[in-house]
Amino acid sequence: MKLIRALRLLVSTSVRIAPASSIGCLAETAGVIVSLLNSWMLAVLVAAAARGDVDRMILAAVVLVGQIAVSRVLFLVGMNARMNQLEIVGQEFAGRIAYITATLPTLEPLDDPKYLDQLHILKEQQGALGMAVNTLLNQLNSLVGVICVLTLATAADPRMLFVAAASLPTVLAGPVVARWQARTEAASAEPGRLAQALLGLGIAPAHAGEFRVFGLAGPLRARQAAASRAWRAPMLGLAIKESTLTAATQVVFFGAAAVVIGWMVHDALAGTVGIAAITLSILLVTRLQNVSSEMRAIIGQAASMSRTAGRYLWLVELADRLAVDRPTELTPSGSGLRLSGVCYRYPGADHDAVRSVSLELTPGTVLAVVGENGAGKSTLAELIAGIRTPTSGRVVCAGIDQAAVDPSAWRQQVSAAFQDHVRFEFLVSETVGIGDLPASADSDLVLQAVRAGAAEGVVAAVPRGLDTQLGSAWPDGVDLSGGQWQRLAIARSMMRRTPLVRVLDEPTAALDALTEHQLFDRYAEAARTGRVSGTITILVTHRFSTVAAADLVIVLDHGRIVEQGAHDQLIAANGRYAELYNLQARGYRPTTEPEETIS
Repeated sequence: MKLIRALRLLVSTSVRIAPASSIGCLAETAGVIVSLLNSWMLAVLVAAAARGDVDRMILAAVVLVGQIAVSRVLFLVGMNARMNQLEIVGQEFAGRIAYITATLPTLEPLDDPKYLDQLHILKEQQGALGMAVNTLLNQLNSLVGVICVLTLATAADPRMLFVAAASLPTVLAGPVVARWQARTEAASAEPGRLAQALLGLGIAPAHAGEFRVFGLAGPLRARQAAASRAWRAPMLGLAIKESTLTAATQVVFFGAAAVVIGWMVHDALAGTVGIAAITLSILLVTRLQNVSSEMRAIIGQAASMSRTAGRYLWLVELADRLAVDRPTELTPSGSGLRLSGVCYRYPGADHDAVRSVSLELTPGTVLAVVGENGAGKSTLAELIAGIRTPTSGRVVCAGIDQAAVDPSAWRQQVSAAFQDHVRFEFLVSETVGIGDLPASADSDLVLQAVRAGAAEGVVAAVPRGLDTQLGSAWPDGVDLSGGQWQRLAIARSMMRRTPLVRVLDEPTAALDALTEHQLFDRYAEAARTGRVSGTITILVTHRFSTVAAADLVIVLDHGRIVEQGAHDQLIAANGRYAELYNLQARGYRPTTEPEETIS
């Protein structure tokens, strides 16, 4: 069943997107048939020479040369078609995989090691999907070759069937090797992913400074080498087992071939077997050996193709399963948000990252979320943004549960700047404009977003303003500092003028104090605009200089709200918030007296 599904997927995709190439590939199959007749014609030529039949020799030679020429032309046409088809289909599947992974409705799969292992194998083997019809044609060519060789062998001498039978161990070894390969792929996936990740750390320009300061090159190389050894170990074991099995099957085959050919030579000396028959039989021994190898390859390729296509289908089914039909549209119309008992647990975790959070956020509210690292601040923001699904509890807008709304419809009402923002290496205008794709071509709106995100200095600093290509890897591209990239990310979040929710997750982490101050002024302006439009601003931060202007502050500790209220109320309460606020304030306050020393 899996193989049938794989064949249906691969053939239908290939024929649909590259019909001409798919048909052209069949020329190679015709070339296989013609080339296999060369052995028969060569035997006719040898027999004619032995009898001294000149006319028959000339005819056989002409036909043989013609067959070789025709087969070469057919092979050339078929191979060119195959290369074209391989590239087209490979790009199609690569695009599909990228689109599916980028459009999964929530982030949960990206936190699941099993998903990441499967995706790693799929990415590594997406070339196998591109070569799907190439593999199928190899199998078709091999099957045609098997039929032709067996027909010729039987016609030459029925005893050649014993040689064919001796190739069965090689064929039967195919499923065994396929099972070994499947186990090897599974065993090597995780260490392979680790080795690749460590290699990426070592070669990324962004990490070069820390690697040199902390002397990490040696330890990283050691860890990467260990991961590579763990990745290669199953493959080495597979290679040893496969080589041993292959050697054993070849001994059986060539032993049987030696016995049969020796028997036929004995009969030829006795005059009971003709020269043509024994010549053809000797020529077909190698062909029969190839047949057994090809049959084994067919089984192995079919199993590998089935596994690779199966992983792709698994990804498609996962996306279909997560994309539950939610026809409800969201029309906030100035509505606020209500969180009721919201909990969230990461896949594989043994405790909740967010625990029983309940909030009532009226339109225009500015909410500050504070707490120590790991308190659950970013996770809560992602739940509100709709890119994570609560494990339990509800997020409600205008009386509609978030769980009943199409995820894309919910996210159309959200804008965000996350602390792990993407560095889109596009034109500056595009890097900002994609925050609202329908309005991305409007340069006035892009400039408004740039001003709202305090990114005018970035635009002024690059050579061609909004038309500057970002990324030094591209022609005429320029690179930016971490703070400049962050300001563009914040500007991108300002493209949607009146979203239901605007999430700003650690927006000033990479900014200097002056830029931070400028940005706070813009936040205040955006918040005032938000109060008019009903936009709820959620500010996740560890810098308390941004918190005082918030309407509501919540303090998270291990995923729970331990305090909430306005800034002045929480300071007066002298609780956890006041403790954190005063600790940070002392860090910025100049000291006038020498600190105590501990003796």
